[in-house]
Amino acid sequence: MLTCQSKTIFITGANGFVGANLIRLLIKNNYKVHALVRKNANIWRIKDVLKNINLHTGDINDTKSLKRILNQVRPQYIFHLASYGNSSDDKNLNEMININIVGLTNLLEATLGINYKAFVITGSSSEYGFKDKPMLENDVLTPNSYYSATKASATLIAQSFALLNNKPITIARLFSVYGPFEEQNRLIPTVIKLAINDKEIFLTSGKVQRDFIYIEDVVEALLKIAKTKLKNGEIINLGTAKQHGNDDIVRTIEKILHKKLTVKIGKFPKRAWDTNYWVSNNQKASKLLSWRPKYNLENGLKKTITWAKQNEN
Repeated sequence: MLTCQSKTIFITGANGFVGANLIRLLIKNNYKVHALVRKNANIWRIKDVLKNINLHTGDINDTKSLKRILNQVRPQYIFHLASYGNSSDDKNLNEMININIVGLTNLLEATLGINYKAFVITGSSSEYGFKDKPMLENDVLTPNSYYSATKASATLIAQSFALLNNKPITIARLFSVYGPFEEQNRLIPTVIKLAINDKEIFLTSGKVQRDFIYIEDVVEALLKIAKTKLKNGEIINLGTAKQHGNDDIVRTIEKILHKKLTVKIGKFPKRAWDTNYWVSNNQKASKLLSWRPKYNLENGLKKTITWAKQNEN
């Protein structure tokens, strides 16, 4: 059990989807949260909890200010969630390199002199590329986009840094996370908004599959990783070990809302990374963390729809 003195946490990407949910869990568990956000960042997701955290304005590519902030905070736990390129609207390769690779490297080096207990980095299931079986942490990485290539590079750098410097760094590979505060242009928020307002829903043709995991399960697993003694450089999948198609999402939302939705198959263009097989093997998370997701697709979507109705703006 963590003592009060050992509950200081530093988070990058604090104003993002995962960060906003993780911050709420940490506050609930009485952690002292220090959050890093860029100057002029949109902090709408965490506006209501600002009084409960210590907000720092900075940039992971400004090494001088980064070191100054970290030496002042001296965190026991670090969560690195900042990234760029996960949205189809994010297409700037230089920005992906600067944030996903250079930014991570800066943070690793800035914290080298800090005796932290855990440093948790969020990776991505897209690092694996296309597979025809449940994805295992030791699979060969075959990224098929700039984003996945930069995230795979970041994982390898972090793993090497952990081993060479004897640092307790863990990479959590997230599968398709959904829930409150998700970006509104992504599949589930888009379908929910259209469904609530009785609008037509456009989907890709074919049976595109994903391993959808509810955000509450993800942030609880991230905290569990930080509190568990693991091998330096460990990689852990965070998925449900079940995959669902876009049509499953629509049918489940229909069931929850008790209405028939108008769906146009093939009206949304298929992306280069869309595939009919994408699912995690989460045995390592189960074994090392004694963790299993609590939410199935229907229960997670119910909570997401409730939140969406309460937060339409």
